[in-house]
Amino acid sequence: MSSLSTHILDISTGKPAPGVTVFLARDERVLAQGITDGNGRIGAFSVPLTPGRYRLVAQTGEWFAQHDVATLFPCAQIDFVITEGVEEHFHLPFLIAPGGWSTYRGS
Repeated sequence: MSSLSTHILDISTGKPAPGVTVFLARDERVLAQGITDGNGRIGAFSVPLTPGRYRLVAQTGEWFAQHDVATLFPCAQIDFVITEGVEEHFHLPFLIAPGGWSTYRGS
């Protein structure tokens, strides 16, 4: 079984984004949720990942609103696939800003 972690960094300030709610879903069903810690991290979701398609959704709009920052985007999401025979850790960070967001596969 594979595992998953995430990290959210506000690149407009160069600082982590603590307190962001993040959902892990599969087939439109929420499997797990977490809130980023003081370093903007969720070290592990409590659900083992089996082969299939998943969606990681960060509620960035709520977080920016709490900091009185306007944003066009209510959330940032990463769709990803775990393939058969893959058993490894996936670290999928979010780089957020009021005007956009990005991701990459971390380690």
